[in-house]
Amino acid sequence: MIFALHSRRRWTAALFLLTAPAAAHAQLVPDVSGGVELATDESRRGLSWSENQLSASGDASVGILGFDASVRVAMTRESARHAGADTVFDLEAGRRFGIGALNLRGFVTGHVFTGAARNMDYVELGADGNFSFGPLQLNAGAAYAPDQGPIGGDNLYLHAGARVGIPSTPFTVLGSVGRTTGSNDDARSARLRPAGDYTDWRIGVEHSTGALTLGVDYIGTDIDTNRAAASPYADLRHSGNRVLGRARLSF
Repeated sequence: MIFALHSRRRWTAALFLLTAPAAAHAQLVPDVSGGVELATDESRRGLSWSENQLSASGDASVGILGFDASVRVAMTRESARHAGADTVFDLEAGRRFGIGALNLRGFVTGHVFTGAARNMDYVELGADGNFSFGPLQLNAGAAYAPDQGPIGGDNLYLHAGARVGIPSTPFTVLGSVGRTTGSNDDARSARLRPAGDYTDWRIGVEHSTGALTLGVDYIGTDIDTNRAAASPYADLRHSGNRVLGRARLSF
């Protein structure tokens, strides 16, 4: 019996030595993903970033040991909101934490605009989390842009949402609501808050087949788009309710 016990221990130790390097190697293998998307509008927080025109975008991300980095580029179609910029690059780095079914993430994002008549780049810091329960996923988060000249003050965005997959179908229903607040140093604050603090919402449905996802969203804000714009960056014409269509191919 003593021999059998020692033999079992030797086999256990040998198995650990064989599997430990493989497990460590699996953790060190980066998770790489990306995709391309075509949308009827580049919409963010209820505001059009592409003059309510067709916008193409592409993105790529890599993650390892809980850290991640990503880049996304999208057409902004000489947006008045961004001083005539034709493209925006979103450069982001983050750190993920998992607590059971709860996933948390902190991040920093740099928004870099090309083709703008003046410097319109700015930086945001943020944190968000999501909780999954069966086909239901709940999410909430915040993004804060410290006081910067290109956004005419500071800006805080709070948001919450949910998405649920319809069992035995390729459809997912989603919805979200957000609130934007901030300070006003000059007219450029209208870029992210066209008429001051406001609320936005989104209701949509997605159809996924393999790597292809098709979506339709109804996007809205409580911004009074009929008022006279106090800033050339407000772009009130493209700050109201609209329907958006999109198609994404992931890889």
